[in-house]
Amino acid sequence: MATTKATKGVPAKVKPGSTAVANYEERLAAMAAESAQNEADVGGGNFISVKSGQLTYQGNTIKGNELDVVVLTSIHENCFYPGRFDPDNPQPPVCYAFGTDPKEMAPHPESAEPQHDQCDGCPMNEFETADNGKGKACKNIRRLSMIPGDPLNEETVETADVAYLKVPVTSVKGWASFVKTVATLDKLPPLCVVCRIGVIPDPKSQFKVTFQKVEAVPRELLGTLMGRADAEKEAIKFPYAQPSEEAPPAKGKKPAGKAPAKRAKF
Repeated sequence: MATTKATKGVPAKVKPGSTAVANYEERLAAMAAESAQNEADVGGGNFISVKSGQLTYQGNTIKGNELDVVVLTSIHENCFYPGRFDPDNPQPPVCYAFGTDPKEMAPHPESAEPQHDQCDGCPMNEFETADNGKGKACKNIRRLSMIPGDPLNEETVETADVAYLKVPVTSVKGWASFVKTVATLDKLPPLCVVCRIGVIPDPKSQFKVTFQKVEAVPRELLGTLMGRADAEKEAIKFPYAQPSEEAPPAKGKKPAGKAPAKRAKF
């Protein structure tokens, strides 16, 4: 009986309509659905997750729940999610904004359902509007852009891809305290130090993200780091994906453009 030859590492050709083709199509469809689900909440960047108090990256648990990084830049982020979170159908925010001055922030042009013309004065950005507690319906968080802090040398600083972290509302004060401490004691911005990000249990908020200085960045690397930080000032503002068909956005909104995805080496 004749056999189908295949070059090493290359699958043998199969006839159209065969069972093998159907199996490949089913597997690819399943992989596509899984990938879409994993990225449902983000747009053009790779995020480090702190869900359930565990640091993970691209589905992999980060050992020790700690990670040494160099934070290239950070921005304020406001994001509004209507209704309660559905773990079976996670959706991106329908309204969000980025900026460095909270008083000047406004919904991103790609927001599916802008809630107001400006964040300052928006009804969803007022205290006691959250579903639970006295907080805001719109979450005021931080988005950090970072590269690995270990190993740290000229090559890694030049070539390491960028990952992002959304600092939860309950941990924003911790990030602000870290920035102020480094500025006061070391006279340095966050860019100039290796920061150890960790996640610890917290009785009030289940968990908190922590920030701790490890060491100063070698001075010979600062020029390259500043160049990368300059590039991130705009890159960090990439938009979220539009809500999926399961939760359609308001009519007339155009789909968000996605920034080129990056793969960090964490």
